[in-house]
Amino acid sequence: MRFGLQVNPYFAGPTGNPWDAVKAAAQIADASTFDSLWLYDHLLYEGGYSGHPYPEPVLECFTALAAVAAVTQRIRLGQLVLGVPYRNPALVAKMATTLDQISHGRTILGLGAGWHKREYEAYGWGAFEEVPVRMKRLEEAVQVIRTLWTERPASYEGKFYHLDDVKDLPAPVQKPHPPIMIGGSGEKVTLRLVAKYAQWCNISGDPATVRTRLEILREHCAKVGRPYEEITRSNFATVVIGKDDADVARKRDRLADLIPTNGALIGTPAQLIDTFRAYADVGIQYSVFRMPDWIDGEPIRLFADEVIPALS
Repeated sequence: MRFGLQVNPYFAGPTGNPWDAVKAAAQIADASTFDSLWLYDHLLYEGGYSGHPYPEPVLECFTALAAVAAVTQRIRLGQLVLGVPYRNPALVAKMATTLDQISHGRTILGLGAGWHKREYEAYGWGAFEEVPVRMKRLEEAVQVIRTLWTERPASYEGKFYHLDDVKDLPAPVQKPHPPIMIGGSGEKVTLRLVAKYAQWCNISGDPATVRTRLEILREHCAKVGRPYEEITRSNFATVVIGKDDADVARKRDRLADLIPTNGALIGTPAQLIDTFRAYADVGIQYSVFRMPDWIDGEPIRLFADEVIPALS
């Protein structure tokens, strides 16, 4: 099993600059046994959301990941996940290609339909579309990006997007292109899109729920003639780790406001090893998680030193 760390939420840190905190965490992860580092794709958190109760600074993810790429050497970099309605997908392909060039082939492109209605409308992008429309937009966006990455020249005509004989250069470093993750647990549409187009899925839930969702993904793969084993099966969670039971109890109280209402994976290294083994047993190969106290550095090192080696 491999692991990725999502930096979430952002904090200003001791310097008052959130980028300094992200840089420090990224370099700790880069020097550790973590396989990847991820940023969320948001522009606005005003407080009042599960796990995000207070107003917080937010960095634009592609710009920040390009900076992370320049100050790290090994760790893979991804977005968990891009809100497709926020950007033209042809521009996303160019941005992801640029990040793949800067990182020398370390990027994973995460895509999703988006959910943050207040954020979208506050920035003046119009009325937030309903879920069925956003899912159709997501499918077209994936088609546009794949077309740009696999055809030269690239042309495409859809309901939402089009390309007109684009001879796009440079190509990504990774061949045939950076892996595409489609994030979300929707059983009828999202997992069908994973089966048709993606190299990674990212789902949520307890092990029993994840088992069911992976079985549904396998069924979608069979329907479209895609080998299920081609897809990297990942999940997302919130993790709180303490060095012993007393440390766990202190963190559980101190970080309570930053733990989402759907819960977290909380425990000592030994307890979390058992927790992640349960996910591996139902088919998860890769786990990406946020740590509410990531800014301290200590929990990143503790997980990397004691949990990851036992599961790798």
